[in-house]
Amino acid sequence: MKVTGKNSLSNFIEIGLKIIFVMGIIIYLTLPILLNMYIDIFNPILNYVAALVILYTSGIPALIIVFAFIKMFETLKKDNPFVRENVKYLKIVSVCSLIISIIYIVGMFFIVSVFEIIAIAIFIIAFLGTYVLSELLRKAIEYKEENDLTI
Repeated sequence: MKVTGKNSLSNFIEIGLKIIFVMGIIIYLTLPILLNMYIDIFNPILNYVAALVILYTSGIPALIIVFAFIKMFETLKKDNPFVRENVKYLKIVSVCSLIISIIYIVGMFFIVSVFEIIAIAIFIIAFLGTYVLSELLRKAIEYKEENDLTI
């Protein structure tokens, strides 16, 4: 199966990301109800207000990350991944990952759980990884543009 272009793997991933984005918006809008149900069923000692603030503040950067990936996969569908806007989207993902990790670090003062420690580690790794990838892509685009001018 092709990775880029129409009817490729990237096209199916983009559709999946759009579904995740819509589901994320629905979850974000119904978060107080869902969190209440979670507390009633699984964790009655959880601080509702602190959890709600942490989830609401980390939800926006998470949705921005999904949206940035949707935009990146659109360029893959066009079979043109080496564009400067993908560098911009990777940097956006990097910054949003850092913001989410900071939110969870601050949140540890109010709610301490293994989930928060894991989330912090994942988003710090995502921050570092996407930042490095954005710089590698930027450099690859520079080489590509230089090569195009040479030919």
